[in-house]
Amino acid sequence: MIYHLVELTLQDGIASVRLNHAAQSNALDAGLSQELYHIADELSNRDDVKVVVLGSHGTDFSIGLNLNESRPANETDETYATVALASRTIEKWARLPHPVIAAIQGQCSSLGLSLACVADVRYASDTAFFSIPESKLGVVPAGGVTQRLPRIIGKGPAMSMLLGGEPIQVGEAFRVGLVNKIAEEDVWELACREARQLAELSSLSMQYTKECLLRGSELSFEQALRLELDVYMLLSTSEDRMEGVQAFLEKRTPQFQGK
Repeated sequence: MIYHLVELTLQDGIASVRLNHAAQSNALDAGLSQELYHIADELSNRDDVKVVVLGSHGTDFSIGLNLNESRPANETDETYATVALASRTIEKWARLPHPVIAAIQGQCSSLGLSLACVADVRYASDTAFFSIPESKLGVVPAGGVTQRLPRIIGKGPAMSMLLGGEPIQVGEAFRVGLVNKIAEEDVWELACREARQLAELSSLSMQYTKECLLRGSELSFEQALRLELDVYMLLSTSEDRMEGVQAFLEKRTPQFQGK
């Protein structure tokens, strides 16, 4: 499939996905959301993908839905359809089995922040800032951010962002745990370098570790521990595990095959 609003490249097990709708500040309108949905579907079904890097071209990561546009009343249904599509797209990205690294610069707001929250690791430039402005416009945030953001930064800081709508700068985002690292270089290059390091590891191990973390957070503590043990036992006879042990004994770099 040919994509016009998203740039997708695949090389050495790394899928690089960059929003390319800079003229609209990478707003998650119907066109961009549709392409992102198809990309997530494509990546989910590829065996040659180990890590996904998600970023953007332009000044901003994404303003989400452009809520500042004045819309006539008869466009309410269209707006709802756009938000519903963007929300389905974000949920599709949340279910990717591969580790997802987000490279964020400029504004990351509304549904754009919802999208960033599904990443497993978030790096940000020193220009980045984050906000959920929906409360100021009389609507409720969408895209799963009311559920994912508190799980990332805690209920207190999340409630302040969700209710107040005031943006937080990158330093505060790092302090509360929304951002894993503030880039001292080009944030895209930092994310890609981290992706290359992860691509050398066992994709099987990374995917199951991610599953333990995400699924375990929805289970009781005892059930999560059982899931962890079951997955450990499942992978104990994998080819990657055998290769890891053999490489350690031979003092060489392991060559994992994701099997």
